[in-house]
Amino acid sequence: MTDQSTKLPRYQQWRAGNAAQAAQPLPLPYYEPCVLLLVLLLLSALVVGCSSVPRVSDRSEVAHKLLVRTGQTISVDNETGQFQFPPGTSLTDGLTEEEAIAIALWNNAALAELLVDLGIARADLIQAGLLPNPEGAYFFHVAGKPFKYVFDLPIEALWLRPVRLKAAGRDAQRISDRLVQNGLDLIRDVRQAYADVLLAREGLRIAEETVRLRQHVAELAEKRLRAGDASPQEVAPAKIDALRAEQDAIRSQFEIPIMEERLRNLLGIGEIRDRLILDSSIPTPPKQLDVTLLTIQAVSNRPDVQAAEEAVHAAQERLQFARLGWVRLLGIADATSGSLTGHELGPAFRFTLPVFNWNQGGIARAEAEVERAARQQQTLRNQIILEVQRAHAQYLQARSELEVLKTKVRPEVETAIRQAQKAYEEGDTSYLLVLETTRQLLDSSLREAQLYADLRRTWAELERSVGYHLDAGSVRNSTTLVITPGTLTSTDKRGQP
Repeated sequence: MTDQSTKLPRYQQWRAGNAAQAAQPLPLPYYEPCVLLLVLLLLSALVVGCSSVPRVSDRSEVAHKLLVRTGQTISVDNETGQFQFPPGTSLTDGLTEEEAIAIALWNNAALAELLVDLGIARADLIQAGLLPNPEGAYFFHVAGKPFKYVFDLPIEALWLRPVRLKAAGRDAQRISDRLVQNGLDLIRDVRQAYADVLLAREGLRIAEETVRLRQHVAELAEKRLRAGDASPQEVAPAKIDALRAEQDAIRSQFEIPIMEERLRNLLGIGEIRDRLILDSSIPTPPKQLDVTLLTIQAVSNRPDVQAAEEAVHAAQERLQFARLGWVRLLGIADATSGSLTGHELGPAFRFTLPVFNWNQGGIARAEAEVERAARQQQTLRNQIILEVQRAHAQYLQARSELEVLKTKVRPEVETAIRQAQKAYEEGDTSYLLVLETTRQLLDSSLREAQLYADLRRTWAELERSVGYHLDAGSVRNSTTLVITPGTLTSTDKRGQP
């Protein structure tokens, strides 16, 4: 009788208990070359997936870039949000402009919030470098159907990963450059707020002097009225001027805390209510400023220019991804019924046929984003030229006007005061003329204080427009005078009330 087992398929013989045959390893010819190829692809995917992610900028790199450009830096390790004084700074012994900038860079809440974008950029870069995990499926054995299992891996992720990494790396660098520009903007804002506080304090002193002067004029007018030398119509303008001067002084009193609060907010010291002792020294620029050279440097080296360039490169990388990312190539290892073990492992591929859709809309959008980034870069270039040229012109305007005021207007007013005082002492004129002449000097002093503030503001704007700190010394602003009739006294050189 013929053995019926010899008529069964080999996998059924193996299942029936052909232990001797099952104990032997399968011959090498049963491993198809495509299986080995699939194993190599899986190993390659593992190697690429474990490769290191490119380095992304952190707080220390932003701090270094700011230090090179401005001589100031941010705190590298202050990630808790607690207030910290930078080394060498304090509120007790006076606050210079440079110290105010250092405190702001370390403690400004808005800048600290923007610095969190570095962590987001790093996370995006890590995510861009990850490969999708292989997936598996298992089909249970049922009557009339053998069990089956399958593994698959998106092979297209291997060549798309470098593209994603480049795009994410460009975006991360763009964020780093943008944060440096945010630091420059904060420095500009602190300098201008510092100037506003000094101007408000100087304006209050001059306003108080004006009130005293106007009240003195009104008192003289009242005496003339009682003596019968003036009519009520002639006295009324003097009273109105005195009341208006008092009104201006009240406004100036409230301008000081308003300006101080803005400065405190920028410095992050809103909860510290110590009195701000400021220094009224002003920067003196070099004799000559080559605005053409400054414009060229700004257009090529300003941080937001570099950020715009990175944005263009990132858009180009995303365009390349749009052209390739629609392709799907799935590597499959399938184990199902076979003639040896009943579940032989075999390779397979599943791929996209570009019949209807090859991401035409995505490619068109990516191309438009590249064009938009390039046009934004050109718009920024034009804006930088405008900012540098305008800030330079405004600085020259303030400096030229101040020079005329100090060399021509003030000497003329002081001469008129001395002549009026001499004429009054000799009895040739009334004291009212002396007071009116003194008022002109007070007006000149107020305008001078405004021009010094304009110098600070425009210089801060020029440095921000150029993108780095311009070398400048400092000069003490001791020329503003507070006038009382018959005397000339200098103001407090530290700009304190």
